[in-house]
Amino acid sequence: MFFLVSNAELYDFILDNIQKIMIPEEFNAIGLSISRLELLALSLVARQDEPMTMSNLAQAMAVPMSTATGIADRLVKKGLLKRGGLPQDRRIVTVSLTGTGCELVHDLQKNIHSFLNRIRAVLSDEEFQQAIGLVKKVISGLQTEKNMSDQALAQRKKITVE
Repeated sequence: MFFLVSNAELYDFILDNIQKIMIPEEFNAIGLSISRLELLALSLVARQDEPMTMSNLAQAMAVPMSTATGIADRLVKKGLLKRGGLPQDRRIVTVSLTGTGCELVHDLQKNIHSFLNRIRAVLSDEEFQQAIGLVKKVISGLQTEKNMSDQALAQRKKITVE
């Protein structure tokens, strides 16, 4: 069994292996020429039944509106997203997938499923469920930690400077 005893060892281990998880071989099969944030944006827009507002996209990506706008601009130029609006409020900008964007997301989903099947092949069902449980626990713990720090900031008293 392999044990990492220090944060330095864990850091080195993650750096040495992050490509295997973040950009598996399956991604190379579809020739991705987009950034991870662009990939995230496409995936989030694809999950919607209707065009997504830019403000909702920025919020879902946890980035400022200016960053989301830049990402959308690049995806529009690449022919993967199209811009639109709401007839009842022309100030609101929406984005949706183009046909090419839909194809890319579909190919990506197929390749991610293939990647997940490779993971399942090396783990028993029990190990896989345990791994998912641990990932959920870490995510929950990190979200709770962030929420606690956000609450602490909100509770600070504001001092008026005259």
